[in-house]
Amino acid sequence: MAYLSIRWTKDLFESESEMKLEIKSDATDLGIKKIVEDQNLNLISGEIEQIKSKVFLSRLIDSLDIETSYYSIGNVLTDEMYQRSPFLVQAVGDLAPRLFDQNVYINIIDNATFKIKIDPDSEFLIRKFNDPFSLNGATIIVQPSDYFEVSDNKYFFVIHSKGALITYLAQNISVSPLNFNANTIRVAFKDHNAKKAFDIVNKIDSLYIFYSSEQKNLANRQKIGWLNNELGQVEKRMQDYENYFENFTLQNKSSDLSQDLKRTIIAINATDSARFQLTKKITQLNSVIEQINDNKLPFSLQQQRFLPEYINKKLEDFNRLQQDRDRLALAYNENTFAFRQKEKEVSLAKETIFKQLTELKSDWLKTLAELRQSKENLEKGFATMPDKNTQYSKNQRFYKLYEEFYLSMMQSKAQFEIAQAGNVPDFKILSPASLPTVPISPKKLLILGIGLVASLVINFFFLGISYLLNNKITSAQEVEKSIHVPLLGVIPSTTRKSNSLFQVVDNPKSMVSESFRSLRTNLDFFTIGGRKKIITVTSTISGEGKSFLATNLGGVLSMSKKKVLLIDLDMRKQKNESSMLALDPSKGVSTTLIKKTTWAECIQSTDLENLDFLPAGPHPPNPSELLLNGEFTNLLDELKEAYDFIVIDTPPVGLVTDGIMAMKRADLSIYVIRANYSKKDFLNTLSRLLNIHKLTNLAVVLNALPTTGKTHGYGYYEDTPKRKGWRDLVKV
Repeated sequence: MAYLSIRWTKDLFESESEMKLEIKSDATDLGIKKIVEDQNLNLISGEIEQIKSKVFLSRLIDSLDIETSYYSIGNVLTDEMYQRSPFLVQAVGDLAPRLFDQNVYINIIDNATFKIKIDPDSEFLIRKFNDPFSLNGATIIVQPSDYFEVSDNKYFFVIHSKGALITYLAQNISVSPLNFNANTIRVAFKDHNAKKAFDIVNKIDSLYIFYSSEQKNLANRQKIGWLNNELGQVEKRMQDYENYFENFTLQNKSSDLSQDLKRTIIAINATDSARFQLTKKITQLNSVIEQINDNKLPFSLQQQRFLPEYINKKLEDFNRLQQDRDRLALAYNENTFAFRQKEKEVSLAKETIFKQLTELKSDWLKTLAELRQSKENLEKGFATMPDKNTQYSKNQRFYKLYEEFYLSMMQSKAQFEIAQAGNVPDFKILSPASLPTVPISPKKLLILGIGLVASLVINFFFLGISYLLNNKITSAQEVEKSIHVPLLGVIPSTTRKSNSLFQVVDNPKSMVSESFRSLRTNLDFFTIGGRKKIITVTSTISGEGKSFLATNLGGVLSMSKKKVLLIDLDMRKQKNESSMLALDPSKGVSTTLIKKTTWAECIQSTDLENLDFLPAGPHPPNPSELLLNGEFTNLLDELKEAYDFIVIDTPPVGLVTDGIMAMKRADLSIYVIRANYSKKDFLNTLSRLLNIHKLTNLAVVLNALPTTGKTHGYGYYEDTPKRKGWRDLVKV
């Protein structure tokens, strides 16, 4: 991937230059010192943004010859032929928008003609050089250049739109500060063509000197115009506030609402005091009226000082008349003329006083109502005064803010006008544009180093993952560590082909044959008093090589002058080995157990001397039940009398239980495990056999263990098979 990345990545070049910006301020010539002292604050940042602006880039495009790009199509990469194209394209009139940013393919035929097309899947159009022709709605002319030559190279060109060129420049330009104190900046441009990057940086330097001065004056003019507009709006707002203050003073007869609040509070208190006194007088007046109505005499004139003087005088006269009447009542009878006359005077005086008191009470009640109304008006006015005062204060604050803002903008306007009149930009190019010779990317050594490290990391990662995820048995040590069962032997893997089922016969000097002879020797350690043995060979699942082991074990035992019987006990499935050895598969173990045939009738001879074969026979519907009855035990007892060794190829115990029944009746049970095929979980099946069925005569054989290399030493093993089988069969 690192190599392909380098191979398929175009070289990228970068051209750069350094510029120094200086500002000469002539504002002091006007006698105003330091008015633009901080004019160059953030000058570098402003200049950088101006160089990267779309307006400047648009001006840059107009001064460069990059509207049309020419490319040569290579086998791997496409090369831009900047200023070295063998042909040039010119537009006649305005170009159609449909032609912009489209790849136009062209092949040169000879000195006068060429082929051209837009759509890669369309047919080429043959045209002549220097002749105008229409293409996708636009009229163009293709002319030979100074670099013209007839070749088999394939080309295409692109006429760029203004927006595409601005995007291209903005993405590849880089402007950064070098030293803020020295006002220096670095201008760089990246492109796959070194000469193009150099020309663009060189043009930026020359164009920016003129453009910056123009833009600064334009910026100042725009700022002054904006300030004039804002000053007019601020003046209008200030005029509105001044009108508000004038109307407020006329409406409230005051411009100090705090003093009005104090005066209103005093007036409310005075009104409350007057209401209290008047209410008290009305109460006393009611008492006087009740006394007059009840004829309670004499009146206390000292208590009636709250009454007007004329009423007090009437009360004194009324009191005196009552006293005169009471004296006459002592001397005269009530029916006398003098007494009745005095009584009449008292009645008239009483009516007069009562009428005057009633009128006075009515006047006081009216005055009391007026005082109550006056208080309500004062309270209403008092309630609105805080809101008016708040609004008035708020408007005052806004007015002061606008006033300060107005003065600030006036000062800014003066500064910009002075800066426009006094600033003279001066730019120096400290380092002109450089023509790059070494690409900045791709960094080949770095990419190769990263690729090397990444490949090592990925390899170790996948090796670790594969190691963690591997659940296959790969060595004899794993078997010995996992279970407490003796390892009877190891059968190495082989790629040698055999013409028969017996590796020990076809390849007698191979490592596999030697391992079977070692296995035969190890069987002597399981001899119990020299008795004949029944050996069962089983595995967890099919494919682990138990039939291969049983066949070759029987063969190597028969070669030691022992009479051996090989029994296929898998009555559920016929195997390749069984079909090769069984000449008549219609009879076998299944027919013997149901007493259809005798075992002697089912025995079939093999090519090996002393080795017989008892096939499984037809598939019965109940193989497990056939092994449970006593016939299977009787069969083994009879066979023991006829053979020295009985090797039984049982079904896989991980799939069916038929093999367990045979293992219980065997002198030795061999459990086959195949390297890089059997899973580690299969050892749990073996452990369950030991724990549940209490098998004590169990041993393990590791099959198909890969060898680490050629075996050196005595030169015993050979690679050339010496014997062909009795049938043209190939052991896979």
